Amino acid sequence: MRAAVLQGHAITVEDMPDPVPARGQLLVRPLMTGICGSDLSLRKQMTALEHGLEGAAKAGLPKIVPGHEFCAELVEAGPGTETALRPGARLTAVPFTHGHAGPQTIGLSPVFSGGLATLCLVDAERTFAVPDGMPADLAALTEPLAVGAHAVNVATRNRAPNVVIGCGPVGLAVILSLRLQGRGPILAADFSAQRRARAAELGADIVVDPAESSPYERWGDLGFKPALMSPLLERELRERPKGCNIFECSGAPGVLGQIIASAPGHAHIIVVGVCPHEEKVTPLEGILRELTVDFSFAYRPAEFTESLAMIAAHPDLAARLITSHLPLAETETAFDRLSSNPDEVKILITPQH
Repeated sequence: MRAAVLQGHAITVEDMPDPVPARGQLLVRPLMTGICGSDLSLRKQMTALEHGLEGAAKAGLPKIVPGHEFCAELVEAGPGTETALRPGARLTAVPFTHGHAGPQTIGLSPVFSGGLATLCLVDAERTFAVPDGMPADLAALTEPLAVGAHAVNVATRNRAPNVVIGCGPVGLAVILSLRLQGRGPILAADFSAQRRARAAELGADIVVDPAESSPYERWGDLGFKPALMSPLLERELRERPKGCNIFECSGAPGVLGQIIASAPGHAHIIVVGVCPHEEKVTPLEGILRELTVDFSFAYRPAEFTESLAMIAAHPDLAARLITSHLPLAETETAFDRLSSNPDEVKILITPQH
């Protein structure tokens, strides 16, 4: 098979042995594969690991075939594997599997190669048939849209208003899920005019450029009056005071600390963006305003299937996440563009071309 291989900072397209499906696995041919913020974060970590190495030490770095968001075509099932799908059927899959070291993510593991290749393995029990007529590029959005749906479902303390920090694929997925659940109003903040425009198209009522105004100073525009903070002040304490939801979808250094320092009392902060670095926060700031911080990871199978159904029902909305299509040979270019061009949102790779 041909595959985009990440080793250190470099991404090269190489010939690799074809994977062979074992019991419980399906061999699939990826048709469209998205690049995720997790993939970009992995490359940064691999680049840091590479720093200072030379020669044989650099060549000994692990090789990873990324790609955990994809629509694929079934080639064959492993021996003794039961599946209702037949060769040629199109599918998407939850990219998690079990290895000797425990659960692993397909495409973020040196053992389980991902969808930036002409062939890939997935678990049969975690695959879902793509509806007839659904374009492959839209079907490949099922996984990132499920991430947004799960984050919205985590936000159970307050229904609204909602502030979304960062309008990349995850932030846009959160906005779309909020819109379809009728959970407005929504304020979205991003430095990119292109991403702010897409946020408005997907349902944000107010869009803010953080370089020009603070997203934490628009509560009146959202029809929201923050509750008093201190339990020592006069108020009815039998019910929890109303707060807002703030979704951290950027994963950028310093943003979580800024949110905690700026959030109004009783806000529910949901951390969704990939954030592998250390963050500095002052707990007292959260204590005085009784803030709640939750961390949202991936999704549940039901949310995955719901996202696939949402794409079928609202294809025009889902399509607004996609900014580019590139062939497998330009995978490194795609990674570079996503890292340097804030106007790019979701680049899809066509592994078979």
